[in-house]
Amino acid sequence: MVAGHDTLGGWGDARKVAYFLENSEIIIPRREEQLKLLVELIPYSPNASLSVLDLGAGFGSLTERILKHFPSATVTCVDGSEPMIAHATERLLKYGSRARIRKADLSDSSWIGALQDRARPIDVESTPNGPFNVAVSAIAIHHLTDRRKQELYREIFDLLARGGIFLNNDVVSTPPALKEQFERLNLLAIQEQERSKRGMSRSRQEIEAEIREQRRLAGGEHESRIASLTDQLHWLSQAGFRSVDCYWRYLDLAIFGGIKEQ
Repeated sequence: MVAGHDTLGGWGDARKVAYFLENSEIIIPRREEQLKLLVELIPYSPNASLSVLDLGAGFGSLTERILKHFPSATVTCVDGSEPMIAHATERLLKYGSRARIRKADLSDSSWIGALQDRARPIDVESTPNGPFNVAVSAIAIHHLTDRRKQELYREIFDLLARGGIFLNNDVVSTPPALKEQFERLNLLAIQEQERSKRGMSRSRQEIEAEIREQRRLAGGEHESRIASLTDQLHWLSQAGFRSVDCYWRYLDLAIFGGIKEQ
């Protein structure tokens, strides 16, 4: 983290992390659908002995899904937030050496060195510095600057084995002409999920106030760093990925990525 500058987008704040842990299935439209599809898109047999890299792994929700779906897989989690790491460590402890946690800030390339850091693993073994069969990320990379996103995509490409895949489930920018419509549909989706999961319904004004507070905790630069899907597909291609495409999208949420060819 740069001195005086929050490169974690507010995720070092334990309050923000606790809020997200409790409410992620409510405030992210079609959250369950996204995570389920991301795991299903990984083009390997469930019995494959995969080495997976989860960037911005947060409290370990996606990692746990991968470990359950691929019982012979090992996942290395990277996150820069102390509160997130604490939650992930507790959540993934039961998977033993199959889950490895590294504390590192993705805002600069030094995170790669943390793959060898033994200060915070759940396991007692050293994690190899690649190659990985799969790299994934969920609702994390949009916090980085556009320049840093491009650098990170190249770093991920270099860490993947031939034939490896990168899948990024993230926020993308809203087409300006449809901004109001996207916001309306997003709020309706949140209300629907809240009714379904909690049996309650809040007003649009209440939800909007909650969203504003979370954006405030994320810092003033958060919205300006969200890149377009078109730009990011181009950056992935520039990094060397092939079969680059958007595999799923709903409003300003997307799953996109590419393959490192054999």
